Amino acid sequence: MSLSHVLTNISAALYNINPHLCKIPPRGFDDEPCFCNSGGDDVDDTFESLESEYNNDILCKDIDHEHALSVGSWLLEPKQLVIEGIVGIFICCMILVWLIPKLRKISTNDDHAMTTTKQQQQQQIIQHPKGVPMISLLCLCVICSFKVSGFKNKIYYIVMPCNIQWVIAVLQCYIIPDSYSFLQLCLLQLRITYLFSVVIAIVTPNTEDCTGFGEYEFYWFNHFVLLILPLLYIKANKNVSCYPQSKTTTTSVLVYNTYWWLFSCLIFYIFYFGFVTVMSVYTGLNLNFMLHPPDDHFVLKGKSFRLVATALLTFLYIFSRLLCLIVEKKYLTVTTPTNIGTKKHL
Repeated sequence: MSLSHVLTNISAALYNINPHLCKIPPRGFDDEPCFCNSGGDDVDDTFESLESEYNNDILCKDIDHEHALSVGSWLLEPKQLVIEGIVGIFICCMILVWLIPKLRKISTNDDHAMTTTKQQQQQQIIQHPKGVPMISLLCLCVICSFKVSGFKNKIYYIVMPCNIQWVIAVLQCYIIPDSYSFLQLCLLQLRITYLFSVVIAIVTPNTEDCTGFGEYEFYWFNHFVLLILPLLYIKANKNVSCYPQSKTTTTSVLVYNTYWWLFSCLIFYIFYFGFVTVMSVYTGLNLNFMLHPPDDHFVLKGKSFRLVATALLTFLYIFSRLLCLIVEKKYLTVTTPTNIGTKKHL
């Protein structure tokens, strides 16, 4: 069986998950089709009771306006989604196989007086700032309540980058044991690197679906809190965020931050080009703009908009690391941490 034939079969399987998405991205106009009755198939059970003049297509006026604005499309052919997903994720995984051992090595205290075994086991314990676990859990619960009470399938918007930061925060505070110190450190590094996603959400807010009571106000509250949390972790953990534990030379700091930046970007690609893309097709929602770009966007255009957007975002994530590095260098004294203990790795 040829590679082309395999890709065709996978593309067909992806399309069959939701064949009712339209080729042209809907913009929410009343007489515009949001879901298409393609190929004469029965419309999905969710919409089977709806009828319209578009040969049983589902018009935007037939569903909630906020839902209509969020509907995805087949602007990108399934084969392109499959290629970007499989090829890109394969490359990311190969890089991770090379990268993770290096991250383990540079994230431990490598004092030459220690034995090799002790070096591998030495890992700083992540300290959670006072009150942060409760705030994280509360914010995630409020976000979920708004999603559940909104339009159908709105809960799936929990995968948006800023919402995922709250999920990571709860995982770090309540789910992942402190003994899994390397995994705890990985989660913290993700939160630091993804800080500029919060900045983007504040500078270019998308609040059209914030229709619940207090949801608009909470949008701004939770995003500004997200800006503060990584800085609180820097204060609580000192040199765990942007500095290696034992070396603070310019080269070691640069390598440390570059490796963690690369790790965060790879995880982002795997999550959104894999899991979230399939979820977008399944739910019929344009989650994180994985199926088509924002309407009339000045940069994101054409068939390669996802790759362009990801490249721009990875560039901006450099500034996330730089911002935290500057804060840590300016306001905190970089010393050998006193809360180092022997912890097992994940």
